[in-house]
Amino acid sequence: MSENRSVIGYVSVTSTDVKCPGCGTSIGVRFNPATATLTCPFCGLSTKLTTPQDGAVAQELDFNSALQRASVDWGHYKKIIVCSNCGGQTIYDAEQVTGACPFCGSTSVAPAPETSQIMAPNSVIPFAFSKEQAQTYFLNFVKKKRLVKKKVFDCKLENVIGVYLPYWTFDAFTASTYYGFYYDSDTTPYDLVTGALYQNFDDILIPASNIRHPFISKVTDYDFTKAVPFSAGYLAGIPAVRYTLGLNEGWECSKKHIAEKLKKDVNKSNRDLRIKGIVTNYYNVKFRCLMAPVYLAQYRFGKRVFQVAINGQTGKTYCDVPTKIKRIILLGTFGIIIGAALEVLLIWLFAWLFG
Repeated sequence: MSENRSVIGYVSVTSTDVKCPGCGTSIGVRFNPATATLTCPFCGLSTKLTTPQDGAVAQELDFNSALQRASVDWGHYKKIIVCSNCGGQTIYDAEQVTGACPFCGSTSVAPAPETSQIMAPNSVIPFAFSKEQAQTYFLNFVKKKRLVKKKVFDCKLENVIGVYLPYWTFDAFTASTYYGFYYDSDTTPYDLVTGALYQNFDDILIPASNIRHPFISKVTDYDFTKAVPFSAGYLAGIPAVRYTLGLNEGWECSKKHIAEKLKKDVNKSNRDLRIKGIVTNYYNVKFRCLMAPVYLAQYRFGKRVFQVAINGQTGKTYCDVPTKIKRIILLGTFGIIIGAALEVLLIWLFAWLFG
């Protein structure tokens, strides 16, 4: 079978992987998170995709051979749209038409410059539920809040958009040496301490896009054991964000996280030690280029619009919620003022009657 290939920004992509096995069309075929199937709108055929329950495991790649093993084949024809308002770069199916940025809602979107390679993901965490079910997770989150204004429970999510976000994950074994001093005052060291530390780090998560959203970072508790090997079908009909942080830059960010963790671990057993330096060697470094699901939405309360982020795998939700706290503070303040005024009045009456 011949493949329909095209090149977008030096990225070779093909449309064969998302064709319906029943009627052969690739237009409108979409991934259904509720059933983990590809659904064809023409012949109605549903094709089951591989899930973690089927034994699929997303393999991690060796960091040192990444340039030789990195794939740029996304599996089906893609187009890249850049938002002139927030700068987000989103990857869509070629036949998918979009008029607005999924993050800021701006309609000022245009094709991105085709000047760089886009490494294809080697693993993906599929959406585990539909966007219609996102309302349930939103209400469950609101119900756990205290002093919520009653009418918030009647709010409905609007503009619910499911999107895959890019991440790098890194594994590494570390061998570190450190030194520091104990001080008998703020400025005088009296004892030099050196030591060694060996640790294994697993799935350090590094965001790979520059999307500016207030709550995405609060819902990234993904279960990496349920990541599956990348397949174009999981992205059928669902936009994916293009990574803007490269692999090498992602690894440098990961090393900063490792250094902070090592320093905290040393301080746990040496609380009074002031660490002056840590030297770390890294071994058996592995990585994944991972696509992870999130639902972005908003709801209206009065004249205000509140942004919502929902983890597309676990359902973890975060948003601001209007509460009665300000009203309670206002009533409390008013009560204190009234109480103070009554006290002054009673003192005046007492002085007038018995003075």
